[in-house]
Amino acid sequence: MKREENEIKSDYIVGFVDGEGTFNLIKYPDGRIRPQFLLFNTNKEILERIKETLNLNCPIFEVVRINDVIKRRKKCYRLQSRSEEEIRKIISFFDKHLPILKYKDYLIFKEAYSRWILDRNI
Repeated sequence: MKREENEIKSDYIVGFVDGEGTFNLIKYPDGRIRPQFLLFNTNKEILERIKETLNLNCPIFEVVRINDVIKRRKKCYRLQSRSEEEIRKIISFFDKHLPILKYKDYLIFKEAYSRWILDRNI
């Protein structure tokens, strides 16, 4: 089976996320917790290719640097995934291709997702 032209190998994505990604939890004042997956890089194309490979439909934002007095730094971009469907795809991928350095963060993220879904369906 031929890989799509822009599709990236799973091992590359895992390594990239271990270095440039975050399995994040948003904590609301009322105690709710919501999972969020973030991936940062100065190369927007690589984020687009990872997004395409994982079949995500989430935005990629330019990160605004406050107090950037040098004004010569490269632009930085952030892939931000927060929706239930997107997080489910991310968990499905990382269940098959476990992160190495961020393994514990991933387990906390996955557990928070399960609680988030359970709380929303009560």
